[in-house]
Amino acid sequence: MGTFTHEITVRFHEVDRAGIVFFGRIFEYCHVAFEEILRAMELTSVFERENWGMPLVHAEADFKRPMRMGDRIAIVTTIESRTGGSLTFAFEVLGAEDRQLRASVRHVHAFVALDTMEPTAFPPSLDEGLTRLEL
Repeated sequence: MGTFTHEITVRFHEVDRAGIVFFGRIFEYCHVAFEEILRAMELTSVFERENWGMPLVHAEADFKRPMRMGDRIAIVTTIESRTGGSLTFAFEVLGAEDRQLRASVRHVHAFVALDTMEPTAFPPSLDEGLTRLEL
């Protein structure tokens, strides 16, 4: 399986009084990387065109090193597991220059039919997109 990398710069409004990234931002950073994967698959409007969604059902993070304003951060995303009804993303948040691990994050998404919010199968368009990206 391959990886997808998205880089960001830590901004002033993202740090706390101690000068490090506020812990909740890590989930935002990873969600941005997830959105960039959808964009790369040309699926950003899929939820309007197709009757499926993928709500987040579990999120966890382990923090290893601080991130400070101005740091360039690389969010390296892999698919940890794919089942008929869910998809687990694993994110390694690294320093873009030094490649040192800042945080490890995991998001689990379930698949639902948007009109009923009932569980549904792995969407074919998402499967095709992930295959194109070699994820």
